[in-house]
Amino acid sequence: MKLITLICSFIFIGLTSYGQSLIDNYPAIKFEKELIDTNDSLKIIVLENEDFLDQMGDGGGKLKAYYNTELDVKKIEVILFKSLGIQQYTFYAINEKLIFIKDRFKQFEFNIETNIFDYSKFDGGYYGAYIFEKNKLIDLVSTGHNRFEDDAIDAETTFKIEFNSYLSLIKNKLSNSKN
Repeated sequence: MKLITLICSFIFIGLTSYGQSLIDNYPAIKFEKELIDTNDSLKIIVLENEDFLDQMGDGGGKLKAYYNTELDVKKIEVILFKSLGIQQYTFYAINEKLIFIKDRFKQFEFNIETNIFDYSKFDGGYYGAYIFEKNKLIDLVSTGHNRFEDDAIDAETTFKIEFNSYLSLIKNKLSNSKN
C-alpha cells in the first residue's frame, strides 16, 4: 500500500510541475502573461456576488478585472466560494482574445470523525493550465478531477463562453460607471 501511495505521489508531483511549466513551452505567451501580471498601471474593477453570478453559490464570489486606459481588459480573476472548496479561474487576454487560463479548485479537507468539512485546510482538488493561440485552445495540462473529464463538455467552448460573458459584464459596468 505504501508503494502505491509513493508512486501516486511521484506521478502527482510530476504532473503538477509539468502543468506549472506548460507556459514555459510558449515563451511569447509567458512574456505577455508576465507583462500583464507586472503592469502596475492597469486599473481594477471588482464585481461581487449578484453583480456577476446568475446563481450565487454557498459563499458567493468575486470577479476582478484588470484593464488599461483604453478599457481593454487584460486579465480576469474569478473566485467562487463553494461548500466543497474554492474555485479560481484566471483568464489572460491580448486585445480581449484569450491567451492563457489557469483553472484551480482547492477542495476543503473532510473530517471523517466529525462528518464535516474543515474550512481551514485543503485536501485535493485540481489544477489546469490552458494555452490559446489566435483564440483557439492549442495545449493544456490538467491534474485531478475537473469538469472537462466528460467528453461532452468542450474546454475551449466553455472557457470562451465564460470569458465573453464576464467581459460583457465588465464592459457594461465600466460604461455605466462613466455616466
